[in-house]
Amino acid sequence: MATLRIIPASALTPGLATIIVSLPGRTIRSCALMVQAQPHGVVQVAFASGEVITLMARTMVGRIEAPPTSARPRRSPAA
Repeated sequence: MATLRIIPASALTPGLATIIVSLPGRTIRSCALMVQAQPHGVVQVAFASGEVITLMARTMVGRIEAPPTSARPRRSPAA
């Protein structure tokens, strides 16, 4: 089961987790490719969808982390 967390924008990190940002008139659901903290308490985020937005560091965003996959050892074919 996926894990949903609400975190401040300042805690974002690039990776495979889906980030959800609700904006007036639209919602972004995408992976963060780049997260850069700027002076004066803002964070720039570049998403895999091609959008780049600037958020206040204290803005709360959703983060969905996929469950880890279990790696099963493969069976060797019977001879």
